[in-house]
Amino acid sequence: MRIISIINQKGGCGKTTVAINLAAAFRELGLKTLLIDLDPQAHASLGLGVSPEEVETTMYDLLKDPRVDVPDALRLVEENLYIIPSSPVLSAIEQELSGKAGREGRLLSKLARIPADFSYVIIDSPPSIGLLTFNALMASGEVIIPVDPSRFSIQGLEKLRETLELLERETRHTIAVHVLLNNIERRTAFSRAIVDEAERSHGGVLMKSIICHSVRYKEASSLGLSIFRMKHVEQFQEEFMTLAREIEAGVPASLAVESIDDWMVRLHGPRRIEEGILFILNAPNAQNVYLTGEFTNWSREGIRMEKDEKTGFWKTVLHLEPGEYEYRFIVDGVWIKDPNNTDSVLNEFGQENSLLIV
Repeated sequence: MRIISIINQKGGCGKTTVAINLAAAFRELGLKTLLIDLDPQAHASLGLGVSPEEVETTMYDLLKDPRVDVPDALRLVEENLYIIPSSPVLSAIEQELSGKAGREGRLLSKLARIPADFSYVIIDSPPSIGLLTFNALMASGEVIIPVDPSRFSIQGLEKLRETLELLERETRHTIAVHVLLNNIERRTAFSRAIVDEAERSHGGVLMKSIICHSVRYKEASSLGLSIFRMKHVEQFQEEFMTLAREIEAGVPASLAVESIDDWMVRLHGPRRIEEGILFILNAPNAQNVYLTGEFTNWSREGIRMEKDEKTGFWKTVLHLEPGEYEYRFIVDGVWIKDPNNTDSVLNEFGQENSLLIV
């Protein structure tokens, strides 16, 4: 499964149009695809005919409530194309999660439990670099930056790439960058000049595909349709099919990392593997680590975890039936919540227990 965020802090560059129609293009290729609307304006939702007023569970609930999981928020648009809709209340999430540990990884944690049969997840992020966009970036292995033909867009692209490089240094999370020329009018000298400048400055990450300007994209969005459900627009459909094929043919460098299982667990907390549910804790200096919770009746002895001397990670695997489980680690006698699991609930003493949903 490949997770791709469509990002640009500049508004009006066609980010949502790209997100909607790229997701639809993957669907046309027979690939099961999920579009996540992470913008409080909910334009991607409206662009696929999903009104926030008609939806009970949205991205706000998914990020706010640890008991809400991806399948709870899925809406089927058509065969092999799903959406998790947004709503204006999502704009409050940054304030509501202020001071919460791991708030930048909430979406990542949820997507770690996504059904495995999705081929692509496309995330439409808001036109800003804030908590929601950081959630999108931390969850993604790739980003597409749509650039429209304007000097402001080219200048903003440079700043955005600097931000992505800073994020990679600070978090060690590598993201493959793709720059997409969007809303291009090939006949104008100005557009051609912008294309030439983008090729000079960003040729190493510039996509071969180009999306041309057309009012038909706006018409499709106003009808709640992708371009693939419009008539007499074969040229524009083929542009997005070409884009989808270019992405499908590429292998993002961010996926070629060592110890991917350990990396995933460190970001997500417990996850299912073939043998059961894998728990992991990075505590290289600890002498003893135990796992305890509802599955051990909160025993102080708990379940002893084994240390990998090469990595310093403590691990254990449990066989658990589907359900909800609260748990903690006991590190050299000290009870702690799982630092890698963003889902937690308050216990009767007002302390946080980590929450696992199997």
